[in-house]
Amino acid sequence: MRSMHWAFRAVAMNWDKEAFRELHHEDFLFIRETELLTRDEHVDNIDRLVREKDLFNSFKPQLIHENQFISEGRWEDNGEIITRVFLIKQGKAWRQIVSRTPIEEAA
Repeated sequence: MRSMHWAFRAVAMNWDKEAFRELHHEDFLFIRETELLTRDEHVDNIDRLVREKDLFNSFKPQLIHENQFISEGRWEDNGEIITRVFLIKQGKAWRQIVSRTPIEEAA
């Protein structure tokens, strides 16, 4: 099994929008407290952030846990702990859930 975490990190190091899209299952959904994005919406959003904000140079996620069904990563951003979980289906990211917790609330 290839590591989802390291596959995403490799694409982030040498940004390629189509390679990023290929890491996502065709039924992919991005889920956050106030958002639900399809694969194409998510890919376009990340592509915009990479071009406008150099997104992947601002954080380096740590791999917390990964197996053939799930991948969990974590990093700090602007005073928050970001936790990202991928549910994996057919070797691709199928669902992505992200939460942001202020560092002072993380214990």
